Amino acid sequence: MLVTVPGGAGIVPMPMSATAATPRAGQAAGGVARYAPARRTPRPLWPTPRRVAYVGARVWLDASTPPAASQDATADVHGRAFALPGTVGSDAEATLAGLRAFDPHVVVIFDPPALPGELQSALAARALECATVGILVSGLPGAEAGFDVRCCDRLVSFDTALTGEGIGGGRVWRAIPPPVSDAFFGDVRTLHGPSRAITIGRSTAHREAIIEPAKHHHDLMQVLHGVTGNVLVDLLSDYDVGVYVPPHGGPGFGVQVGMHLAAGQLLVATLLGPTHGLERDIDYLQVDSAEALARLLERLGRFPEMYFKIRVRGRMKAEHYRASRLFPRLAYDLLADLAAFGRS
Repeated sequence: MLVTVPGGAGIVPMPMSATAATPRAGQAAGGVARYAPARRTPRPLWPTPRRVAYVGARVWLDASTPPAASQDATADVHGRAFALPGTVGSDAEATLAGLRAFDPHVVVIFDPPALPGELQSALAARALECATVGILVSGLPGAEAGFDVRCCDRLVSFDTALTGEGIGGGRVWRAIPPPVSDAFFGDVRTLHGPSRAITIGRSTAHREAIIEPAKHHHDLMQVLHGVTGNVLVDLLSDYDVGVYVPPHGGPGFGVQVGMHLAAGQLLVATLLGPTHGLERDIDYLQVDSAEALARLLERLGRFPEMYFKIRVRGRMKAEHYRASRLFPRLAYDLLADLAAFGRS
């Protein structure tokens, strides 16, 4: 509403009602009125600290969950890892009892089709008063997997192409990049000698066809299996270049991609897919053959700092995959989605 002041030279804005806006405190006498809309604080979906439980094989817990040092009771998110039965130091009944004692708000399950039947049944029967999200680490499971989709309120995948795909009586809710444990994050170091390269992953025919020449001519270190946790963190800190080759032909994006970037290494990869925000020749280098990989490692041996800026950009992009940032957002979105649309 605009009011013309008789004999005045201007127009003074007036509020439509007394409750529409409130004058700012401490306004000088005779000054122009300023109005600020009333602010309403949103009601939180859950209390603080928030309890998130991570359930899965030890290899996933070591690679993709926030480390214990960031899960103290004073943190915004208090997390705890529970190893799947069938792995060293785990037991089905003990896992379920531990979950009940921890009383989480959210349970994150890595590879839910691998859950023992009794745990799937307990979660499907709502034995825990919490929200559950399952991460399909290997794509959609086949019918032979015997997976009870009811044990998860929502399902997520590492493959964006699977978003919305049906599975049993549910659907894939969304896609996320493979999370990387905070323990793997380091600085981009200045090099004063020839680059050292490392690749992580089990041996397959496709991988060996790409890396075999580089292993023999450029001392490419290959880690096959059995190295996890702090041992792997220390090992990565000794190398400057990380090589990622999917286990089979075609595009891929394993958790190793984020590990190499987080460690401050120059990422050299064959075709990535999905890319999860990474840009070729900006965040990483792409090679298309064994010969191209060998030539690149030969150049890096002579000029180790030639791609320093790409290493820096890749390390910056790795922050999108940091587990302590990714999981709180995922958990909050899960609770908001359940509040709005209910359980599947």
